[in-house]
Amino acid sequence: MSAVPPSVPLLPPPAPAPPPPPAGSRAAHRPLIKAAIALAGAACLVTAVLAGRAARAEQTRPPTTAERSAAAAAAVAGRWQAWRAGRIFPATLGYVSNLRTRENARRVGIAAADGCAAALTGPLVAAARADGCHAALRATYLDQLEGVVYTTGVLAFPTPRRAAAFASAAGHRALPAGLRAFGPAGTAAARFTDAARQAWAVRQAGPYVLVTVAGYTDGRAAAATGERRPSVFAPAGQLAQDILTPLARPARVDCASRAWAC
Repeated sequence: MSAVPPSVPLLPPPAPAPPPPPAGSRAAHRPLIKAAIALAGAACLVTAVLAGRAARAEQTRPPTTAERSAAAAAAVAGRWQAWRAGRIFPATLGYVSNLRTRENARRVGIAAADGCAAALTGPLVAAARADGCHAALRATYLDQLEGVVYTTGVLAFPTPRRAAAFASAAGHRALPAGLRAFGPAGTAAARFTDAARQAWAVRQAGPYVLVTVAGYTDGRAAAATGERRPSVFAPAGQLAQDILTPLARPARVDCASRAWAC
């Protein structure tokens, strides 16, 4: 008896290939593709134009009140660097003496710019550091009779608030805390030292504080003078105010000028 061969499963016939697209269908879609590309390009162009207009409007718009105020404050705060030393400390300064006569003090020297710690003594060193003092500029003047000498120092601070805080602290100090005396060699003020400081004055305006110390040109120590004569040194405050007023005067903002960034 012959063996029956095992049955072999039959594979399904292959699926027929899809019919090719009509010859004209691809050509029909090409205009749509081109339109989509053109639309995307137009959208990018519109976005670029709008961004350019916004940037131009930002650059050409007038400054805000806050921007003007910031520009003016920065100009005043930078005068200690921008102005010449001779502009900060004029060659002569007028004052009224204790005899009520109008006289002139003459500048005899300008010290090199110092750090605030180097120009101050006593507790004011720490106070200046705490309030962020930038620098100290000092100059020395002689009164008209060359009997009294004044060293005045401009202390520059970041803001008027910080300057006012320092001035308040300084106003409650007594000598010998204060500004270091500067006695230029070869002048009638050469013997003016820290030990010869008899009086001092503190003035503040804007981001600046002016500390002025005064004494006799013969260099006599404060302890050796006996009776105090504050009226003799009263011009110290007048000289300080005459230096401080133009230095702290509000700036006039001109945003059309290249000198201003606002």
